[in-house]
Amino acid sequence: MDVVTMLVMSLAAAAAAAGFLAVEWRILRNPALLLWSAGFATIVLGCSLSPVRAASFLVGVWFANGLLVVAHLLFLFGTARFTRRRIAPLWWGLLLAWAGLLLLPAGIDPTPAFAMTNSGLVALAALRAAHLLLSRAGTPFPERTAASDALGAVFLAHGTFYAVKALLVPVPGAFVSLVGFKGVLIQVSLFEGILAEMLLALLMAAAVRRRREEAMTALAERDPLTGAFNRRAFESRAAEALRDMAAGQSGALLLLDVDRFKTVNDSFGHAVGDRILVALTGVLEACLPRHAILARLGGDEFVILVPGLDEAAASALSAAIRDRMARESGRGLPTGATVSLGAALFSGGPAGLDTLMALADTALYDAKAHGRDRLQARRLEPPAERVPDRSGPGAATQMSAQGGCCA
Repeated sequence: MDVVTMLVMSLAAAAAAAGFLAVEWRILRNPALLLWSAGFATIVLGCSLSPVRAASFLVGVWFANGLLVVAHLLFLFGTARFTRRRIAPLWWGLLLAWAGLLLLPAGIDPTPAFAMTNSGLVALAALRAAHLLLSRAGTPFPERTAASDALGAVFLAHGTFYAVKALLVPVPGAFVSLVGFKGVLIQVSLFEGILAEMLLALLMAAAVRRRREEAMTALAERDPLTGAFNRRAFESRAAEALRDMAAGQSGALLLLDVDRFKTVNDSFGHAVGDRILVALTGVLEACLPRHAILARLGGDEFVILVPGLDEAAASALSAAIRDRMARESGRGLPTGATVSLGAALFSGGPAGLDTLMALADTALYDAKAHGRDRLQARRLEPPAERVPDRSGPGAATQMSAQGGCCA
């Protein structure tokens, strides 16, 4: 396809993307969508000015191509808002490099300098946006999803393309004329631009919508104070985890609460009590393995299901939780804020969640009775195999499950 036709297609794709994201912003009210829409609108303006480059180098080439850099800076700052990460406003200083092209001496071919500068600046903005979305260094941004990863991958490919494009500018025949739209890289760049515009717009909207869906799900499943699962979500996930456990696999269900929590609330106020619950949640999340299921049942009571946890590991986990909670005391929390834990240990076939909860509750009561700030565990023994009753032909007996107590 000829360059002019591809330029018109690029303009149409950018206009459609700008309108689509503007509509999405009116629905979802995410500021990132507004910045991304403004970026595509800027590309529309740049494409509209490109046909006048034969008559005006300043407007049709310098200004029009500079708008492409502005558009990608808008994409970058929109991505920063989406990922909730801060980037320096100095990124707008990239436009100074583009403004410096006006100082090129007259009488020389400006094509290499314009092409390399334009491609390099676009590559920097796109690759920085990809880094915000894909970086695993430090803490990943909240609500990272497959859609946001795909958006980051498109930014990465787009930025890499422009970086390679900048390096290929000196190759003879790559750029013949910026004014006349002649050259292999111009044609390839327009084709890549159409594809990138479509993918970016669709993935931008998908990423924001996916985040909104997850936020709505979290409202239904999460405790608003601590962010842990609520009782309903725990029961659903725990029942599924118990069904999926292999025969003979050990596990533990732990109930825990804050010792003398009512006294803390009465003495220091509910705001301090809330801080203790939030701190305890942080301690639990730091100590628990990734596959553990944590929930706040209500008040100061928490429940944890840990498939694969045996008695020794449960004891070590309890010690880690209590030691870490002790270190939190004094950091804005009442000194001596401790927790007691009751554990229901099980192995063998699938155990009923209600049975495990009742057994762990009994163990927690034992921990309170024995002085608090400790773990008390009870074991749910699997049903014994049926054995023949020697007293008569065909008769059999079944041993019932029993709960044993262990320190």
